[in-house]
Amino acid sequence: MRLWKSADPAHKAISTIMLASATIVTLAASAQVAHAADAAGTATVAWLRDGQVEVRTLNSQDNKITAQKIPLGSLWKLFVYAYLQDNHVQEAAYTCTAKKELREKQEKNEDLYCCEPGEQVERDSALARSCAPYFSSARLGVNDKAWKSYWQTRSDANWLQRTAQLQPDTQISVKELLETLNKFSPQARAAARTALLETAVQGYGREAWTQLGTGIRYKTYSWHLPDNSAFGGAAGWLADSTPFWFGARGSSRSTLTTWASTLATTLPPPRWVGINNIDNVGDEAHCVDVDFFARYPLREVLSISANAPARAGTLSGKYRLQFANGNSLDINSNGSLTLQRNPGVAPQITGRVSINDYVARVIDREGNASNIQAARSLAIAARSYLVQNAALDHGCWRIADSTTRQRVSANAPTDAALAAAWFTDDLILQGANIRYHNDSAGNNRMSLKEATKQANQGWNFERILATSYPQASIASFNGKSDCKPLAAAQTWLSNARNKWQSILRREPGFEHPDTPPAICSLASGNPYSDQKRMRIYARGWRSLDERITLAHEYLHLALRFHPNGANEDYVEKLARRLIEGTT
Repeated sequence: MRLWKSADPAHKAISTIMLASATIVTLAASAQVAHAADAAGTATVAWLRDGQVEVRTLNSQDNKITAQKIPLGSLWKLFVYAYLQDNHVQEAAYTCTAKKELREKQEKNEDLYCCEPGEQVERDSALARSCAPYFSSARLGVNDKAWKSYWQTRSDANWLQRTAQLQPDTQISVKELLETLNKFSPQARAAARTALLETAVQGYGREAWTQLGTGIRYKTYSWHLPDNSAFGGAAGWLADSTPFWFGARGSSRSTLTTWASTLATTLPPPRWVGINNIDNVGDEAHCVDVDFFARYPLREVLSISANAPARAGTLSGKYRLQFANGNSLDINSNGSLTLQRNPGVAPQITGRVSINDYVARVIDREGNASNIQAARSLAIAARSYLVQNAALDHGCWRIADSTTRQRVSANAPTDAALAAAWFTDDLILQGANIRYHNDSAGNNRMSLKEATKQANQGWNFERILATSYPQASIASFNGKSDCKPLAAAQTWLSNARNKWQSILRREPGFEHPDTPPAICSLASGNPYSDQKRMRIYARGWRSLDERITLAHEYLHLALRFHPNGANEDYVEKLARRLIEGTT
């Protein structure tokens, strides 16, 4: 990364901190969690289930939990967001007028960057970007009487009774924080989850999301303790709405990057019961109507327990499906299937499920979930195929269970398939026509057998997808992509790198990338390159400084095997030499 050497893990080695032990402490409802400053060097995660706070320290054998508190940091914006959502406030967008602050100042306070001067930011992006001016009670016109009336029914925490108390340095207990997050209305929580997906895909969580997944949604925070050391982390909800909090020494971005793998194995798995109920989904377009066995007409549907033809209506229990071609299939329905019987027409089975339930059923039918990374790859591909090929009908996606579409299991999905679907929650591929086949790969067509082989070689799902769909980028249902292409900049770099070859071939360790790296528009922060995805995040290419930046970041990719490939001074000098010789 040009200018800022510590911001991107692709350019500096992050020490691997092994989990020495995991200390589990179950707290009674009246207990509080340790002050972060008292646990120097300790990372802590806590969650609330069944009225109890459960805490794990990630790198310490110390069982001591004190009754002190933590700073609220920028988490206060979550509570303003919930108030706005539930009260159906229609506030104006926020227009950025101040000059963008330097990175070092931004690292001390996440609130300084909302959007570029003259641009506007709306509620969801303001939450994901931690835009403090947007959520100012003075700007929004929130009065204390209405605020107190709203929160009194949800929390008795003193710091939530007046808007003036919503300050980053306000001291709160983790218990109070988790209990209040648990009292968010389903509508406010669903809206916040949608907004916070941007944090993982584009924001401070982008280095951690491939390990944590997107079923978990969180608001990041950073604050400086009295000793001027940084303390940061995240708070939000797991896939099943379990509230959690995480904190450690460092900024939010550095702590998430450092602790992502340990967090992924420490946080409790979701409880699947009820998690796929479409009545709990905030957006009705997140349901799928499936026409089962579209190419295989049914002759009869028998109830196994009654040993008689099943009645029309909801199917719940075990059934034997007899097909017109003489084949039969036993299924176990969880109540999501409906049997239609009409005179003179063969029986028909339809199902209405949530999108993740649908994706999990596709995994079980088209592949299997035994290989985690391959299953996650198929989950994103199957969700993408649905969005590209299904039709919206009365608020739900509608698609046939067919070999010409995607095959869908009529059985309730397995837990492993659900885990893959929820790990990739809301993610699709954008920019290519998505196809897949069991054993035949092709242009934008993933081979499931090859994906499994790649996963067994240590590839993660993101790398598998990048190889199978090189023209695509990962995006969310709301259209937010992890890469907004800068086409003109990519054309410039593609031409320029051909001119640089005679110079770069003399550099030891130089490896000419097979294809030009994708250049993505930088949403915030400073330009950087991503070696795993072979991407450069930048703002443009027209000015001399922007071209030097592109050359600089390209060199980090092309010289990743060079002995000085991570040496910022060396790379900067070489980048200037390239630009001066070609412009």
